[in-house]
Amino acid sequence: MIHSILYILHIAGMLGILGFGTYLLVKKDLTVEGKSKIATYFLSSAHTQLLTGFLLFFLLMSEVNHMKIGIKMILAIEIAITATIYKKKLNSSQLSQNLYLVISLVSAVIVTAIAFLW
Repeated sequence: MIHSILYILHIAGMLGILGFGTYLLVKKDLTVEGKSKIATYFLSSAHTQLLTGFLLFFLLMSEVNHMKIGIKMILAIEIAITATIYKKKLNSSQLSQNLYLVISLVSAVIVTAIAFLW
């Protein structure tokens, strides 16, 4: 039961990262307040993904591919860090904002590919 709930939250976190991140990248006419609000959702999704990933790992420690999980954990930590930096740099130049957003999104796509294809 707890495994199913955590798994659903884990998938929801990844969908949030990909959805909110893509929206922030594509939508150019957002105000700073609008970007800040959506960036908060983006950041919350990254932290949800990281926390539920750790919890799922510790619940199923003996049944997982440790190399795959290790790579996913490193990338999840990197996504959470770059999402946090993006949120903090919302008032700086557009180029530096988008750099952190693109890094987060590319890493999220890589994590998703590893999860479903490896």
